[in-house]
Amino acid sequence: MTDFLTNADHWRRRAERTRELAANAVKDQGRLLKVAEEYDRLAALAEGRRSAPVPAGPYVPASQPE
Repeated sequence: MTDFLTNADHWRRRAERTRELAANAVKDQGRLLKVAEEYDRLAALAEGRRSAPVPAGPYVPASQPE
């Protein structure tokens, strides 16, 4: 079994699915796109690219409004 934490393809698929959800979302489209960006970042880290961009700005938990 492949460890999903270090499997870049796993994170890319999740980012793609999340973007598909965002395209059809009525609410929280921006938040879904942010999640997809984080999945892309995890994919880069899983590939060993430590220079993956870190989003600027304060952290806002998904359960709280921006």
